[in-house]
Amino acid sequence: MAYLEFETPKGPRRLEVRESKPITIGRQPANVVSLDDDKMSRYHAVVEKREDGCYIRDLGSRNGSAVNNVLVQVEQKLAHGDIIRTGSHVFRYYSGLPGGGGKSVLIGSKPVDESLQINATSAAAGEGVLESASATMSGTISGAGSGAGGPTLSDEPSPRWSAGITGEASGVGPARQLAQLAESLPHKPFTLNEIELINGRGDIVHGSRDEDATGIPAEAVTILRLILLVCFRTRASDIHIEPKGETWQVRVRADGSMVTVAGLKKDLGVRLLSVVKILCDIDISVRNAVQEGSFVSRVPDRKVDYRVSMTPSIFGQKLVIRCLDSANSPRYLWDLNLPEAMFRTIEKGIKRDAGMLLVCGPTGSGKTSTLYAVLRSIDASERNVVTIEDPVEIQIPGVTQMPVNEDMGSTFHSLLRSTLRQDPDVILVGEIRDAETAKTAMQAAMTGHLVFSTVHARDTIGSVFRLLDLGIEPFLIASGLNLLLAQRLIRTLCPFCKAPAAPTDEQLREMGSQYESLTTIYRAVGCIKCLGTGYSGRRGVFELLVIDEIVRAAIGRNNQGDVLQALNQGRIFSLKTHGFSLAAEGITTYDEVDRVVGE
Repeated sequence: MAYLEFETPKGPRRLEVRESKPITIGRQPANVVSLDDDKMSRYHAVVEKREDGCYIRDLGSRNGSAVNNVLVQVEQKLAHGDIIRTGSHVFRYYSGLPGGGGKSVLIGSKPVDESLQINATSAAAGEGVLESASATMSGTISGAGSGAGGPTLSDEPSPRWSAGITGEASGVGPARQLAQLAESLPHKPFTLNEIELINGRGDIVHGSRDEDATGIPAEAVTILRLILLVCFRTRASDIHIEPKGETWQVRVRADGSMVTVAGLKKDLGVRLLSVVKILCDIDISVRNAVQEGSFVSRVPDRKVDYRVSMTPSIFGQKLVIRCLDSANSPRYLWDLNLPEAMFRTIEKGIKRDAGMLLVCGPTGSGKTSTLYAVLRSIDASERNVVTIEDPVEIQIPGVTQMPVNEDMGSTFHSLLRSTLRQDPDVILVGEIRDAETAKTAMQAAMTGHLVFSTVHARDTIGSVFRLLDLGIEPFLIASGLNLLLAQRLIRTLCPFCKAPAAPTDEQLREMGSQYESLTTIYRAVGCIKCLGTGYSGRRGVFELLVIDEIVRAAIGRNNQGDVLQALNQGRIFSLKTHGFSLAAEGITTYDEVDRVVGE
């Protein structure tokens, strides 16, 4: 057993350090130990118990944390009798009761059976208010946080992380829920205090160095920053804050799946909505209309843009925030994890002076991210690179990026025609939506320009017929198109909880004869580090088709049977084949490949 002892106005207090309940220390009431100390940060330090002992970790505090008068650099293992200083408060660590053996620790006249939160205001007044705290899960996850040893497996389905929408009513506030969730996640590049909020005019509204110098409701700002912290640590792409009557639900889209992370009371949800409106310079008095805006957050190594959309619902405006974090996307061609043959073919293709690379797939399959990675792999200092996008999501240094604005007459087609008079070497057309844009893009690819674009189609073969359906002359497709890349995004298994399983005969049949001797694949289990989903992160599954002379001739004849036969013969690697190769390697599951790629 391990304990922390410290002084309060009512006398000495001791808290047990448990594996399931780390002790967080700071000024913010969401901490287990919340103290009114101006020298202490809102989230200052955490003491947590592991298999080999207890550790203290500083949470990026202003004044640091010290053990025996030596500052903690990252984290430090504690020994019996160590003196811990955070701000102006002192704690003593015991690996067992001081002079006590196995007796219960007393607070007043009651044994300590739960982790305790000390309310700063009440403690200062000598009241010593205590309240229990526990992590909130929609079930018990076997082996959560067990590290490299892995979880204890069971046949029961894995629960998802779910704070629920009644968290505050259960005694666990939303700030506490979000802080606990953020601390449980493995990806921690920075702390809460390092997130600065910047409004649409570029002013720091609530930053790490000036926590209280704002008229915005402090609790709502803290909740927003905690939500953003969870998004950073889960690499979430969207935040959904949804009114549900007397409660508001907070969900994030992590690895393509919606996960509930907190529940708010109605008044706090309304205040949170107002904070976002203030950041976006949106009229806070309007509550039943569509409103849009944007704001920025700054963290130690980058700025992140957020697109905000508010839409009326029966209980109020629903808020959706799109997180445009470039750190969540592959930066260069080699970061896409393409199969070697595909990588070499595309690398060779983007060095040419003319031709078209067309990327296809449904909405949300990562087409734009792939083209951005391709663009960054081109030397923009030696080539004139221009993009036409709707909208421009991520700015790329050295590249001229043009936003589509149909209200002003700036369509894909009109901007493309104008761009061709700007002496471009490389042109990215965000999406081919109509025959005019497709025809102009194909003509540009034929006349000495390298063109990248996307189209909504199921696979590479479907892309060719999609272009024909748009009314593009077959000779233009045959002459302008060089490479067709189809892609999907599949979730990768969580390394902390994935479990081996034997493939069934049906699965082996579907995967193909090359996997007849495969004895082990992996399945998703679920732990707190992956929000109970069993997956952590995503990667692309690809299919590449090279338009060679045989395919060109078949397209030029405009005979559907000939085109289909030629396209099937020209395929290098199908989506399903690539997906099953990743399942065989233990990177993802058979079920995930079947879900994403399908028939």
